Amino acid sequence: MQINQLVKFSFHKGSVYALAQGQDAASFLSAGSDGIIVQCSIHDSESATAIAKVEGQVFALLLLPEKNHLVIGTMSGGLHVIDLNLRKEIHYITYHEQSIFDIKYFQNQLLVASKDGTLSVWSVADYALQRTLSISELSLRMIDISPDRNEMSIACSDNSIYLVDLQRWKVKSVLHGPTNSVFSVAFLPGTEKLLAGSRDAQLYCYDLKSNDLVQQIKAHLYTINDLELISDNKYIASASRDKSVRIWNTENLSLVKSLDRDKNNGHINSVNRLLWMPSQSVLLSASDDRSIIAWKIEE
Repeated sequence: MQINQLVKFSFHKGSVYALAQGQDAASFLSAGSDGIIVQCSIHDSESATAIAKVEGQVFALLLLPEKNHLVIGTMSGGLHVIDLNLRKEIHYITYHEQSIFDIKYFQNQLLVASKDGTLSVWSVADYALQRTLSISELSLRMIDISPDRNEMSIACSDNSIYLVDLQRWKVKSVLHGPTNSVFSVAFLPGTEKLLAGSRDAQLYCYDLKSNDLVQQIKAHLYTINDLELISDNKYIASASRDKSVRIWNTENLSLVKSLDRDKNNGHINSVNRLLWMPSQSVLLSASDDRSIIAWKIEE
């Protein structure tokens, strides 16, 4: 595997916490502590355009391409919906009173994970509340969805991973093992495995047939903030507060590459979020150092 830095974007004025696919295959959306949502092409840094601004820090972004609506989750718990065709906010939802850490789309619904320990589900048709699940007394940090399993995994600050049945909307299992907050989760498609990254810097692998912890590795020096499948799911990237991005073989979790400041002119502060752009074979990494790096991956 060859990984080269294509470009480093530095248009934000503060830490970058959120990334999402943009309006075309080569563009992305980013946001963070400055409250500004920027769209940019990976091929043209001069194309960076501020398309929205909200009060407070942005932790989560999701673009709904069919409606061209941008959904924004903030530190205060506000959920903003921007119509990019009309170039205006069409909904501002204040249901959650604490930070929104993740937003995912599933079967015409938005799944919203909050610091208040609840998961709220919203209709994309009219942004009406469908249901709320009380998961934990501590923060829900990240959601991943397995359509094949009709199941959702939730990383939680109570050191657990919750598996939720998306037909019955009930917690079916709770996975244990991490010794600190779980910040990231990822189903491995085509397998019965789930990966989780924790504040204890460990990467955990679970067998979902038995819910047993089958592998645990010291993956980073500090918190694993995000996990992102890349290259047709053959590899998974991890982002850490130790300032590095690491690439792992999903078959055996062997380390393939480590992208850091010294060897790759990488980030100089915590790496908070990743985004895989499959049509471009590009992995984006966003950091507290106010930058976003586009990494070109070739096999």
